[in-house]
Amino acid sequence: MESPLQLLRDLFPFGQNAAEQKSAAAVRGLLDTVTGLSPQETIAKLAGSVLPSINGQPNLHMRFKLLEDVRLEAEEALPVLEKLIGHAVLPLPLSASTSALHADNLLKGLALAYTGIARSINKGHLNDGLSHLMHRSVRRAMAMISRRQLLAYRAYAAPSAGSWQALHDLYQMARGQRSKPLNGETAPIEHEYLGALLFAYLEPTKLPRAELDLINTCTRQLAAYAMIGEVTPETGTGKTSDPYFLVRPDEGNPGYPISRLPSGTSTFGSLLIDCTQVITAIDRNITRRPGKTIDPDLDASPALLQTLRVAIGGKSARRFSRTRFRPRGDLVSGFGSVLSFLDGNTFSRRSVDSASRYDGRDYASSEWAMVDESPDGFRLRFIKGEKRKLGAGDIVALQPRESSKIHVCLVRRISSSQIRLELGLQLMSPQVSVVDVVAEEIAEQRAVFLHTLPAYGKYSGLITAPGTFRTGQKIMVKLPGRSLHRQIGTCMEANEGLEFFALDRLPD
Repeated sequence: MESPLQLLRDLFPFGQNAAEQKSAAAVRGLLDTVTGLSPQETIAKLAGSVLPSINGQPNLHMRFKLLEDVRLEAEEALPVLEKLIGHAVLPLPLSASTSALHADNLLKGLALAYTGIARSINKGHLNDGLSHLMHRSVRRAMAMISRRQLLAYRAYAAPSAGSWQALHDLYQMARGQRSKPLNGETAPIEHEYLGALLFAYLEPTKLPRAELDLINTCTRQLAAYAMIGEVTPETGTGKTSDPYFLVRPDEGNPGYPISRLPSGTSTFGSLLIDCTQVITAIDRNITRRPGKTIDPDLDASPALLQTLRVAIGGKSARRFSRTRFRPRGDLVSGFGSVLSFLDGNTFSRRSVDSASRYDGRDYASSEWAMVDESPDGFRLRFIKGEKRKLGAGDIVALQPRESSKIHVCLVRRISSSQIRLELGLQLMSPQVSVVDVVAEEIAEQRAVFLHTLPAYGKYSGLITAPGTFRTGQKIMVKLPGRSLHRQIGTCMEANEGLEFFALDRLPD
């Protein structure tokens, strides 16, 4: 084993020998060869050729500098691939899968390389003299792992257990054996760690893909309000355990809400993530007055903020148990396609209804296995058909085979892997109609009218194209044989594909 004095000579620039300088020059030469390549080619070359040549650099300061050069070069190409993956149809086609693999390999390689520097310093017992380099390396490694996890979420895939284990190990290394709280120079490490945990607690597979970057930004702001503490015998015994999460550093996952922890589970050696102030920060944004300055200032809609609050608050547990069964059904997704499918096709299973069948077919369906069902939803598994750009919050119409019944649902969860694609759907209403909606100063609009909303209270609801109506607006809903006068109430959800409003009663 090398002496500490020899390690110090190897670490500092003045200790570089000719071989080290030549090695660094070779790496920079490889970096020059990526100029002019496509984003995918750039990422593939950085991961396959440049990174391996850096890992052999014995001078840790020089190794860190070269890794920074690679990271900056990757920043020119990674956003292009991330956007491609985030907008790709599901299951991912071959081109998107290949891009995702190259991006994942590079992020994983960078994380391992930064981790290697931190471990070398930690094992050499040089933390006091080189703590700054070690902490920068730990933070960079965590950032690469978090970005790798976000890449998986863009395709509704679950991050690997290994990525979570690596994050826990890095945090434990930074805390040290005495488990002292991080502060000052090490505070950014704890912030990075908490940001990754909070984002996972939001359950990204239940969030719209188009809003993942925005939500990730909000999560990083909220991470400053979360706290890490030690588990005590009283943990989880109080009535206010909802905004607390338990992390076991020896397990490859982000942890569990205390309120859902199975009875008898050992908490020895665990960490307690206190999100009480996170909830308070979200509430300040939900109740803010126009023009008032608050901290943190989250750039998110009230509906999205409420979604974040419910997830962090531990209130999103399933309301019903599920019954397993395996029939098949046809699925149509997207507001316009669902309107077309419902508009005259709701009885197309029976030959006697052919006279009322609409044959325009402004939609394309796909075939899914209905894996299980509860009173307010379904879990589906993709079998075949046209791939669509699905996202959490999208509207879909599901028609089981050999049935005339059509279920209008919102996508609540998506799980994607190399072998399967699954959807979790929330059934919105037992009775649904396609209607014409009349309001002052706008043309007559087609919309989906939800006669009742069992999950939300004694309301009816309306699903419309985005930007069509506003809260407080008076409308007339044209149903067969009668018209209803209603007022647009609370916007329950909004995304790039639809707006979902509760309707308040007015005298008919």
